[in-house]
Order: sequence, then C-alpha cells, then structure tokens
Amino acid sequence: MSPRQVENMRALVLANPKPTKRSLLGTEDEAKHIIDNFPGSKAYLRSDATLETFKENASRFSILHLGTHGCFDPNGCEDLGMEPNTILFANNEQYDISRAEQELIFRNTDILILSACQTVKETNADGKEFSGLAYVLERAGAKTVIGGLWNVDDKPSAKIMNEFYTNLKQGMSKSEAMQKAKISHLKTGEKINPHFWSPFILIGNN
Repeated sequence: MSPRQVENMRALVLANPKPTKRSLLGTEDEAKHIIDNFPGSKAYLRSDATLETFKENASRFSILHLGTHGCFDPNGCEDLGMEPNTILFANNEQYDISRAEQELIFRNTDILILSACQTVKETNADGKEFSGLAYVLERAGAKTVIGGLWNVDDKPSAKIMNEFYTNLKQGMSKSEAMQKAKISHLKTGEKINPHFWSPFILIGNN
C-alpha cells in the first residue's frame, strides 16, 4: 500500500454496543488505537454505536470497523440473544446482513472489518458462512472484508487487530499486515493456541 493511500485512510469505528449479554471491552481499545493512528477517524462506543450512525456515515470513510457481535449460526446464537445472520448495534438492534446489498452503499470502502464477531458458532466450521457474508458486503461495495470464523476472547483479538492497523499504516498490504500481526502475537507466547489467533481471515482485494 502506497504512503499516499495510507495517508488518506480514515476509519469509522463502532465498538462495544450496549446493551449486550457479553461486553467487548477489547474493541474499545481497538477504537482508541485506530483514532490515534489514522487522523480524521471517528469512533462511536457503547450506546452511541447505533445502526443509524453507521448508515449515515459509512460512505464517508475508507475503513469501516465494527467491534461487535455477529451471529451466523443458522440456528441463532442463544448465548448472545441474537437471531441468525445478524450483526449487533446499540440498543440491541440486530441488523439482518442480507439487507446490506439493497440498503447500504460502501462506495468508498476499502476495508470492512468485523472484529470480535461470532461469525459462526462452531470452531470446526469450514468458512462457508463467512464467505457468504463477505459476498454480500462486497456486492454492497466493500473491496475487502476481514472477520473471524468463531468467537474468541476479545483481548487477544484486540492485540492482533491493533498490530494489523500498525502494519497497515507502515504501508504493508492488507494480507501481509494481518499475517505479520498473527506472527507478532505468537511471539508473545500468550494464548498461542490456534483457537485464539487463527480465526481472522481476509476475503477480497489484498
């Protein structure tokens, strides 16, 4: 990624929507890291992380970062109180992602990241659920979609995401930035089981 491209990148961040059955404090750390590294970015946390805010502002930013829960288990996610195929926003508003292609226009979106989101419930999923989600979001205009194949502790997730953004700002491609972030996490020696670091995948333009 060229220095000019990086210099012009700004992010819209929605993180840790309230109320929820499972708080995601690590996503607030992600929000701070993004704001500190990409001038002109905006963050909306907790009760301010609304669907209306996302819809009104998404087209103005090249990076869209959603630090929230998503449910893509066909049976729903009882532990989160969520319906299938939805992403959680503030005030317990669950957005059916199948509506995105008709309702959302990501005309300027270079990267859309679903951080700390439970894209599928089982750890042995084959990724088809997330591939389907990415396809819908790409059809809505997002060039690249990054997300997780299962639900993990949001603290190691936040560290990996923060490292990803640091690498991205240094000019790495998206895929290299994520690869280096995972390697950096492994070098810490903390929570190195693949369950904690391997779920994040990138679909679309590298």
